[in-house]
Amino acid sequence: MMDVPVGRTSDHAVSGSLLLLDGGTKAQVDRARPILMLMGNELVMAGGPGMGTRVKIVNNFMRIALNALSAEAATLCEAMGLDFGVALTVMKGTPANKGHFTTTWPNKVLKGDLSPDFMIDHAHKDLGLALTVGNRLHTTLPMGAIACETYNQVRAKGRGKLDWTAVLEHMREASGLKLDRSTN
Repeated sequence: MMDVPVGRTSDHAVSGSLLLLDGGTKAQVDRARPILMLMGNELVMAGGPGMGTRVKIVNNFMRIALNALSAEAATLCEAMGLDFGVALTVMKGTPANKGHFTTTWPNKVLKGDLSPDFMIDHAHKDLGLALTVGNRLHTTLPMGAIACETYNQVRAKGRGKLDWTAVLEHMREASGLKLDRSTN
């Protein structure tokens, strides 16, 4: 038994270019590969049985939560009278668009380096500024408020002077996970 959930959209399903998230042994995946590649153009070996589904849950969690946060950012942009195109240009050049999994984390926290490039304290201050402006403009920013609470907790643990990627260390600790950086 193996699992192979898919990623991407219904258009990708029609064109046969789905992302295939294989949860099976190498032998199982090798045997199924010719059939699977009729449905998709990229195969990710997620691990043994059940791991494809697990990685899909994490991916969907992140993209769906980011969609809500992106809607808040776009709403704040509009409420502040900013040209969305200008904001989009700025975000395209930062982790706001590129994502922390591929930008800040591999260069910092996943290497065990928490020396500050951008401190938790500064991230907390900037998040607070956005929430204050949003509040004054009567803009709803619940995802931002929850993020601010997370940064409050990280600072309360004495991590304010560390790099902002130290939020991962806080989440691991709060979840009872070993602070293991060997995932890079």
